[in-house]
Amino acid sequence: MPGDEGVEVTGGLEYIQPVEKLIPSEDKSRRVEAKATIQPHDLRIFLTESILREVWEWSTSDLGHELGGVFVGDLYSYKGVPYIEIAGYIRAQHYRHTAASFRFTHDSWSGITREKEKRFNDRIIVGWHHTHPGYGLFLSGADMFIHRNFFNLPWMVAMVVDPKQGILGFFQWEKGLREVRDCGFYFVR
Repeated sequence: MPGDEGVEVTGGLEYIQPVEKLIPSEDKSRRVEAKATIQPHDLRIFLTESILREVWEWSTSDLGHELGGVFVGDLYSYKGVPYIEIAGYIRAQHYRHTAASFRFTHDSWSGITREKEKRFNDRIIVGWHHTHPGYGLFLSGADMFIHRNFFNLPWMVAMVVDPKQGILGFFQWEKGLREVRDCGFYFVR
């Protein structure tokens, strides 16, 4: 948002309105399990087993360096409650990383854009993922820079995986894009 710590949202994504749709947790034909604590005001995040497996496999492929990518999906609303359904994952390529840092490059974004258009057509980017091998679940100052500058819409989330400890967690915006905090999600089988 212009004037909000120098961050400007571009590309028209800020104008996307959620489509009204039955939330998966109320759909009796789906098995949905809450993971971690989900607060009443949280953005609801729904993730399938196959996508989580894909992210986990990528996350554990290099335990000495941070890895990352983006989530694509859809923004919905059910009775005024916004939620996202993550429909896919795109691994970042041509990134910069060390044992304790991960950065997207211009080439990363070009590759992500091509892959999104090829595999996910009209889906939107709803968040990102990166690893903290052995460091735990948090967003560092560098992670917050990425989140503020590239994932700065209220419905964009971050997932951190610590593949050495075997843990993962989501983070979401709160208080008008001023703060980010950890949050639960729903696992859809």
